[in-house]
Order: sequence, then C-alpha cells, then structure tokens
Amino acid sequence: MSLEPKRLAADDRVGTCMGEYRIESLVGVGGMGRVYRATAGDGTPVALKLVKEDLARDETFRRRFRREARIAQTVRNPHVVSVRDTGEHDGLLYLAAEFIDGITLEQKLELEGRLDLATIVRLCAQVADGLQALWEAGMVHRDVKPGNILLDLAGKAYITDFGLAKDQQGTVLTRPGQALGSMDYMPPEQIRGEPVTGASDIYSLGCVIFECVDGRPPFADREGMRVLWAHLQDEPPDPSTGRADIPPGFAQALRAALRKEPAERPRTSVEFARSLSAAAGIPIGDAAS
Repeated sequence: MSLEPKRLAADDRVGTCMGEYRIESLVGVGGMGRVYRATAGDGTPVALKLVKEDLARDETFRRRFRREARIAQTVRNPHVVSVRDTGEHDGLLYLAAEFIDGITLEQKLELEGRLDLATIVRLCAQVADGLQALWEAGMVHRDVKPGNILLDLAGKAYITDFGLAKDQQGTVLTRPGQALGSMDYMPPEQIRGEPVTGASDIYSLGCVIFECVDGRPPFADREGMRVLWAHLQDEPPDPSTGRADIPPGFAQALRAALRKEPAERPRTSVEFARSLSAAAGIPIGDAAS
C-alpha cells in the first residue's frame, strides 16, 4: 500500500487511534474506503485500510474482506504486500499492511507513459513472482491491474489488494450479477462468468504489460461494454508499433498472454516473464532483482 503523492482533503480521523494503530495521515481514497499511514504500538509504520461503513455492514463483503486478510497473511514473498493484522473497531473493519513508500504503477504510467524495455521486463518478472506465490497458496488474484501494483522508491514491485481474490476450492463471494475485476484488464473467461484460474491472472498481467509498452491497455480505443466485447473476440493490436526498441519476438511473447483460450496462454506467470526476458535479451535474474 502506497503513499499517494497528490494532495488530499483533511480527514478527522487523523490523530485518532484504531485499535493499536495511531493514524498519522490520509494517503489514499478508493472504492472500498480510505488508506492511512499509521503507526503500530511498536512504532512500525503501516498502511491502514479502513472500509466504508456501508460496506462494513454488508455480510458478503465482510466475508470477502476477512478472506483477503487470510490470503495475504499466508503468503510470504518479496513481491507481495504482507498483512500485519486485521480487526474491527467501533463497527469499522480495518486491515494493517506493510507500508510501501512509493507510488502505484498506475501513477507511474500517468506520469511517464510508455516505460523502457528493461523496466518492463523487471516489472513483469517481479509481479509474476508474486502471483506465483499467491497461486501456490491456492488463490487467484482476479484483479491484476496497475492500481494494484505498488512500486517502492527503488522501483521494486509488489502485488496488493486481494479484495477480489477467490479460493480455488471455494466460491466467489459476490452478489448475483455483480462484476468483479476491471474492464481494461479482464480476461474473457471472467467476463463470461466461467471459473478463473492462474491463467486468468496471466491475461490481466499481459494487459498490464501491454499498457507499459504502448501507454494504453489493449482495447483503450473502445468505450463501455465494447471493451468487454473486444476482450471476448478481438485480437489486440501490435504493442510495438512506433517503438524501435522493442524486438520482433517481444510483441509475440506478450500477445501469447492475451490469447482468448486460457489453455493457450503461458502455463505460469514465471514462464510468461521468462519469455519476455528471452525476447528482450535481458536475463531474468537481472530483471527480478
């Protein structure tokens, strides 16, 4: 969870305590609630996610929220944001996570547009490593997107926000007809309401990497539901158009992650990252460090 660089309005919770955590400043506002920089009782800085009151009263959401905490607490990986604690205070749900001082990939793309090839390969390798750890814990992220990838001050990438995660042996915790995920990065099988697997996260990661190369997601020229239709039936454009630094095989390796059928995509996220590394001529060990 990251420090938002933009100015935010004053917040009356700053200076108060939530359980053992003293709230220092508001650093982010999202659809599920607010994120604060806080200090734990032992002095450790944390990112404290405080859920909106209306969501906190929803039992389905409460179950999803508790699952997010359980998932994150079981995964130990240098590219997955670790969760310290979760709880409830005066009827409000909160989650205390490792504080990553930096920005989201979404913010970096807004600032810089297209990224250089070495940065793209390194980013993919690190996110792929985090996703692999998540899958090995029996989970699928379901919402891989630039806003859920954090970058610390050294540029190291972390996967965060498992609020849409689904246990591979369980059921999706959502209301009938409620779409989960983000349209620009949503795999075809998820749009159709079919079971999601690690291959679904690979598709979403492919969309993220496409945006890093091209400056926009694969179907950014469409609007509304046409984006979903494009994910279902249209081939993505060539992301290397206008980029002389992209080797011919790189675009091919990238588009392999965007195949419509899950079985036709790379078998694992690490395999996908290695294919990009090989095409770019950048060793995966150098990229993932």
